[in-house]
Amino acid sequence: MKKVIFTLLTFSALCFNASAQYCGSSSPSGPNQCSPSGLLTKPGLQPSTDSLPPVINALPVTTVIQFKNFDTIRAFGNLLTISTLQIDSINNLPSGLCWATSVADNKWNNQEDGCIKINGTACVDPGVYRLKIKVLADVGLGFAVPYDADQVGLKYYVRVINYGDAEVALDTSQTAFFAKPSGYSPAADCSVGIKDVSNTVSSLNVVPNPFNNKAVVSFTSDVTGVMTERITNMLGSVVHLNELNVKLGDNTSTINREDLPAGVYFYSLSTAKNVITKRIVISE
Repeated sequence: MKKVIFTLLTFSALCFNASAQYCGSSSPSGPNQCSPSGLLTKPGLQPSTDSLPPVINALPVTTVIQFKNFDTIRAFGNLLTISTLQIDSINNLPSGLCWATSVADNKWNNQEDGCIKINGTACVDPGVYRLKIKVLADVGLGFAVPYDADQVGLKYYVRVINYGDAEVALDTSQTAFFAKPSGYSPAADCSVGIKDVSNTVSSLNVVPNPFNNKAVVSFTSDVTGVMTERITNMLGSVVHLNELNVKLGDNTSTINREDLPAGVYFYSLSTAKNVITKRIVISE
């Protein structure tokens, strides 16, 4: 056992740097960031990594990943009981995204529930990003043992696509920290991201906003043709899709709440090359 402790002490001397992708330097984590669901029945992360909606370049995204702490952990052939486990860093998030958790110190007790919030706006090469998660485990040795999260089964991936692209299935056997499987778009051009459709659409407005049942979208177009309107939720999932026959001049479109829950959404109107996006709110 002395040999094991010496080995662990040597290993723990390797410092894990504070994550450059943490949401700020003033400890933003806390219960205001996200709320544990309390529904997880086994340790790990949820949703499963291949069920996480993709991040869409140039669109704001907020994703909450639920977490349940482990009971035991294996270190150098020994099965040890976890007292606490702390997330030290999460790196290789697509540029523009950062993370925070439901507790100020990013630390959970044995089998405690928590959550991780990832938010921001990405502008990166579309593809699959394998997260580099580092954790510190207190297993009763008088010091925290650092782990690469892969060692405890916390492998997680984030997919990034360009606006309007179809989702591409995730290969969870990927070992590279970035991969661009066939089917992904060329590099992102965020210079045509969330901004007015150049010399095409102006005066985009949604009334009322917030709305409860339905709202009227109005805009002015300098061209005649077909445009696509989308509503996406905070996870980046498309919840409404429609093709509009746009005329020269003033146009309107009615959007209905249907069965959408209350919350923040993004309404976008796009041509083949550009998109204009407006934040909308559905009230209770």
